[in-house]
Amino acid sequence: MEFTLQSFEILSIGLIVMGLFLAVIPVGHGDTRLRGYRISLKVLALSFVCLSTYCLLKAKMPRELLYVPFFVSSHIQVCLLGLAHLNLLNLNIVHKKMVLLNFCPLFSCVAVFALVQQFFPFVNLTSWEILFNSLSNPSVIVRILWLLVYITQILYYAVIFFREERTYYRELGNFLSEKPNAKYRLALFSFIGALLAGADSICICLTLNKFWGGIFNLIMLLIYAAMCLCFIKYPAIFFRVSSVISDTPEERTELQPTTPWSSLKQKIREDKLYLAEGLTIDQLANMLNINKRVLSYMINTMEGANFNTFIGRLRTSEAQEIMKKHTDLSLSEIAFKVGYSEQSNFSRQFKSVTGFTPGDYRKKLQTND
Repeated sequence: MEFTLQSFEILSIGLIVMGLFLAVIPVGHGDTRLRGYRISLKVLALSFVCLSTYCLLKAKMPRELLYVPFFVSSHIQVCLLGLAHLNLLNLNIVHKKMVLLNFCPLFSCVAVFALVQQFFPFVNLTSWEILFNSLSNPSVIVRILWLLVYITQILYYAVIFFREERTYYRELGNFLSEKPNAKYRLALFSFIGALLAGADSICICLTLNKFWGGIFNLIMLLIYAAMCLCFIKYPAIFFRVSSVISDTPEERTELQPTTPWSSLKQKIREDKLYLAEGLTIDQLANMLNINKRVLSYMINTMEGANFNTFIGRLRTSEAQEIMKKHTDLSLSEIAFKVGYSEQSNFSRQFKSVTGFTPGDYRKKLQTND
């Protein structure tokens, strides 16, 4: 089974439309905090245009293994997508030096291949038999090494992505009682797209069947469409997160706690401050009249947990008491009573603390009765 040129043209048009969509999203150019977001929009729009070219190239490319023009196109595409999805997790990660470093492997491979071509004949690898018989040709060896470099760069992006993802969630856990997942989903969509683009390239470089290109690109098109829809929500999510995490000059000043943690914790418990919906460390710090960085440090050191986990434990304990006393309340009502805006967040944190879902815990209570 093979996809026709018409199929690839449809994919190409779809990608161009999405690229234009990203390019015209109103961002608010006066706000310097969204500079990283604007960079991601430009990089993603450019990557969509490159992927559109990449799709047409696959439709017209000759039946050849390790096809060099295709290598160049796919390598550029993965570099752009890699930088884009990393930038969504960390708005300060993409800068000129990093861009140059990420494109260095591609430039090096192109330079080495061009140099080898000056001294050794080029071999058209139209079959695996020709490939195996030509392994002594430096031109073929360079193309194989290029493929290995390409795969290594994809793996590098995967490692960096998950490292930044852990840092992102750890940071949010220090400031928010409920973590917004939409920002991470944006990066995840882009990350999956980059991996699929890489898998697509590897399959086409190592097989003469164009079916791979059609399958992977159809999946990528759906993923990118979902990503574009989610991208609209990004500024609102970003402002919610940045407003909590960012510091004022006064908050950056090193301050020593004037109240012992035992007294602060007692007030949090007795006044049930943890029940405020969407509670942030800013809000709790204001209630306790303490610097938010100091409060975060005290929770981390005295409780051995971040703010999110600490509040989750208190809310879970409160939810358990409510379940025992009010068997008629629904789980969504209980979630709202203990400060969660979404039942899914309540269920996730409840299970992380007790090892049971709220529903299973309620059944366990009923069985014991």
